Amino acid sequence: MNADFFSGNWALIVAVFPALAALILVTRYLLGRTASGQLRDTLKAYRQAQKELDKSRKLAGKTGKRVESLTAKAGKVRPSILQAAREAAEDAKALEKIASDKVQVTANHVRRVIHEEFPPNKQQRLRKKYLPQDVADGRPYTF
Repeated sequence: MNADFFSGNWALIVAVFPALAALILVTRYLLGRTASGQLRDTLKAYRQAQKELDKSRKLAGKTGKRVESLTAKAGKVRPSILQAAREAAEDAKALEKIASDKVQVTANHVRRVIHEEFPPNKQQRLRKKYLPQDVADGRPYTF
């Protein structure tokens, strides 16, 4: 390779870089559309929803304790402060409920991906691994 090669094929050399970038993007897209890629994406959303639920539960616990402490001091605390604390506790409970619903929805998405994208002999193992609350207890159904 010398200077004549580069001067004669400069357009080809420059075109290699965008082609390589396009190849990487297409490969990444195709890998994301595989069964394991879809499961990975839904599990990421599920874990994020779990984190949000943990944060909202922690906040609800804090606001509940604050309401309890202010209620214990009801004679020394202004009613407006006590009412604001109660409203904050109600809001925290509502946020916890929303986060809980989001976890349930994302868990259902994980179940759907496992059911639709994986063969039946792998489905139970994947559910046990990623959704441990789905494991059956083995007891017969009773009222």
